[in-house]
Amino acid sequence: MIKVQMLWHGAAWLAICGMCLPASVVVGNEPHATTGTATAMRQSPAAIHDVALRPGGLLVGQIVDETMQPMRGVPLAIQIDGKTAATTSTDANGVFAVAGLRGGVHQVVTGDTTRICRLWSPGTAPPRAVSHLRFVPGQADVVRGQWGPPPSYDTMLGWATNPWVIGGVVVAAVGVPVLLNNLDDDDDDNGS
Repeated sequence: MIKVQMLWHGAAWLAICGMCLPASVVVGNEPHATTGTATAMRQSPAAIHDVALRPGGLLVGQIVDETMQPMRGVPLAIQIDGKTAATTSTDANGVFAVAGLRGGVHQVVTGDTTRICRLWSPGTAPPRAVSHLRFVPGQADVVRGQWGPPPSYDTMLGWATNPWVIGGVVVAAVGVPVLLNNLDDDDDDNGS
């Protein structure tokens, strides 16, 4: 019986340690590049920003610099499949607005920066879509993880994907049977 308990405890600790390891160690991905290195890495797909259009197909956005200050008079173009659909420039607050757009994948191009946006017609956007686009020209999109933006904890899905909740469920799933088994063994020992 002691060997079975040791096996259960070993399996539980192995599962806990496996959850604590980074995914790159478990699946053997290539190491991450550190800031400032010129390591050639596989190119990841550009982030696609989900943006909800306002009535009339209005896309509203803001262009800011690295210090989050608005950039005035920045020219930009809205492109569909590489063809320019509209051009405009930012106002004194760094805000731009383009009306008459339809849902679909568009590129917002300013200087050497391109943002890929999935525009959604009014009332059709998913909950994670933003109502306005804000970005810094020259700054590349940073893609972290594989599952998109972090979930909102205002929804059941947000709580169900919280790592602490998942860890608690796993600990309970492993711990409760072990505890019940130990209690059952204690009852057998007292009854004999």
